[in-house]
Parts: sequence; C-alpha cells; structure tokens
Amino acid sequence: MKKFFVMVLAAMMATLCVQAQDEWKNEIGIAYGGGSNTDFIGSLYKGMFTGKQLNYWGPVSVEYFHRLSNNKLGIGGIFAVGGCKWNDSDNAKTTFFTVMPALKYNWLVRKHISCYSKIGIGMTMASESGTSDKKKGDDGKVTVNWQASLIGVEFGGAFRGFVEVGTGEQGIILGGLRYKF
Repeated sequence: MKKFFVMVLAAMMATLCVQAQDEWKNEIGIAYGGGSNTDFIGSLYKGMFTGKQLNYWGPVSVEYFHRLSNNKLGIGGIFAVGGCKWNDSDNAKTTFFTVMPALKYNWLVRKHISCYSKIGIGMTMASESGTSDKKKGDDGKVTVNWQASLIGVEFGGAFRGFVEVGTGEQGIILGGLRYKF
C-alpha cells in the first residue's frame, strides 16, 4: 500500500507543470482521516454489545474531481478503505471498502489557497477474515455511507496540501495531498 502511494506521488510530481489556476479542471487527492462512520458504528455496536476491543485503522482514501465550466463546482468520486482488528483469540479483522460519487464546491478561490465544502453518498462493503470458524456477521454486508466535509482548506500551487473537517467515512478530520491539472 505504501509503495502505491509513493508511486502516485512521484508520478504527480514528475508531471508537475506550471498552469494558471483558471486552467485547472481536474484534481486527484490522497487522504488519511480519523473518526470515520465505520469506526464509530463498529465501536458502539460491536464493542458495547460483545465486550470485545477493536483496533481501527484508516480510512485511507483516493478522490478525483472534475471542475465544471464555472470553476467552482466539481463532480467526482471518493474511494476509501478502512478496517478494524478484533483483540480476541480468533484474530478476526474486518476491512471496509467505500465508493461514493461526490460534489465539491470551492467557495473561496485565491492563487495559493482555497476553501471548499464537499458531500458524497455511496456504499460501504465489509470484508471479514480470521483464523477461526467464528465470524462477526458482517462479511459481504453492504450499507449506505456518506462524507460531508463542512470546511476544507487547501494550500499550494498545482501540488497542494489540504485539511478537512466534517463527518462521514473519510473521517471527522482528514488531511492529505492533492494534485490539480
């Protein structure tokens, strides 16, 4: 997984070109967040009712947006992966895969900083694995999921860092890198 992210970052940096911000129509980003929906729901449901301890990781997400002709509204999608490991004798773990179509609205655009909001609604699928016959009952389960980032701030040129605050499957707070082209 780390090699994949390093390769994507290297490719983005290798193709870095100087463009006016008005010409940027596409963007791809990689983010890591904390406090996702599956973290909270899993902790409440599984932890409280089974008494088992869960260790969560992620979500790690990749997103793509294409800006429409008004240069403020972008349409695209988000793919996120997160998971948890059960601290019990069967070493079970659950991985969550999420796909969401999404909209992003840039409400403040300056040369080196932008502020935006985004929303995405899609589906999450759970995949379980473990070393025993005991299953937690979520394997193959598909549920509706979302991301609503109330405020996001990105800074830089074509290659940008960003931080978002909101709620959903990407997390309550997330940060990452984005490339605009």
